[in-house]
Amino acid sequence: MGHYLGVINKLLDGSYNSLSTNKKIEIPIEEIIIEESILDVEFNFTKKIFNQKNLILSGKNSYQVFGEKVLASLKKNNVNCEIKILDEYETSKKFAEDLANSLSNYQNIITIGSGSVIDISKFVSSKNNQNLYIFCSSLSAAATTSTVSLLNKGIKESVNSKIPDAIIIDLENLKNAPPRLLRSSLGDVLCRSTCQIDWLTSHLLLNTKYDETPFALQYEDEAFLLKNSKKILQGDYDTLAALSRMTLLNGIAAIIIGSTHAGSMGEHLISHYIDMFMGNQHPNTLHGEQVGVATIQISKMQNQFIKNKTLKFNELNIDEKIFQELFGDNLSSKMFEQFKSKYFNADKIEFINDLLEKNWSLFRAKLAKYLLPTDNIIKALVECGACVSNEDLKISGKFFNEAIHNSFLLRDRFSYLDIAHYTKTIQEYLVKE
Repeated sequence: MGHYLGVINKLLDGSYNSLSTNKKIEIPIEEIIIEESILDVEFNFTKKIFNQKNLILSGKNSYQVFGEKVLASLKKNNVNCEIKILDEYETSKKFAEDLANSLSNYQNIITIGSGSVIDISKFVSSKNNQNLYIFCSSLSAAATTSTVSLLNKGIKESVNSKIPDAIIIDLENLKNAPPRLLRSSLGDVLCRSTCQIDWLTSHLLLNTKYDETPFALQYEDEAFLLKNSKKILQGDYDTLAALSRMTLLNGIAAIIIGSTHAGSMGEHLISHYIDMFMGNQHPNTLHGEQVGVATIQISKMQNQFIKNKTLKFNELNIDEKIFQELFGDNLSSKMFEQFKSKYFNADKIEFINDLLEKNWSLFRAKLAKYLLPTDNIIKALVECGACVSNEDLKISGKFFNEAIHNSFLLRDRFSYLDIAHYTKTIQEYLVKE
């Protein structure tokens, strides 16, 4: 037991120290299991809930592929459950609130699912103060985070939610998962470098809080996946376990640092823009597919800027009218207020340019330490058969360029999308239409 957990074992037993504080890291997740088959596992959490009112909550597809195995495993551990299958659901705050109200009489929620179903379950269990145990039907960083991403009036919002009490991954189930889901999972985790470079740059230029710890937890598995991504679809358990660990650690990062900076920066802004503005024309791309392609674009920016020996900012001409055109009257003020924290006036521009003139050489050296060559990311995705371009996503060059150009407006998070705008070079990173 625990062979496939790797560094996660140290987080669970409290023996891993933060690089920023040197204090032991404690995470509120009681149990994480990654095993070849859950039928061979005796769960600790089942000892608490075997005589309580339990509900299995799952999406239809997840239950079809994984439900019987989970039920057999729970029965082996003397746990009985009622079952609710979500034939149709929305990743909206209203849907999650209505569902929570209808499920308030249960003591424990046992989820079988991935991204969207996990997000809904976390919101439900948080609202109802229920224990939450997640059986991952496919990989999702959402499993371990303390927030969920839900639509509220057409805008994706991060909403506080419950951190699960236990997370279970069955490698045999992953081995038999649709290849597209596994490829998407790889796309989702290879943003370590772009997130780290974005966040560290924000720290160096703007004194944003920064912590290397969540990235350091991923270095070993990332290096392994970059070399062995082709083995993911071959059903290699060690490779699937590495992919599982990186996915979970991507979410655990938010617990460690209290924000999503370690797993969601410029590349996720592009993905959010696609989700928000493609509307009915959305080609049903998966989140990880979008993030993988966006990661390549951000990586190209970062590698080019860090290669440059000089960096100089210019003033931007942005006002609330741009936000009104993009978000409408109801949301424009809120979005503009959020953006203004990284909208620099002339004095701030002068300060940053002076800082860059004196220190950019030193900053480049610090950043290069954590930078991945873009070709390494592309190679890993290609060898797994994952999406690497907007054409692979079936998104037009025109719309994808719109996402690259406008996505920096979505949040207050500073990234190389902002740097490309402040240096008047954003056009260099657009794709052919």
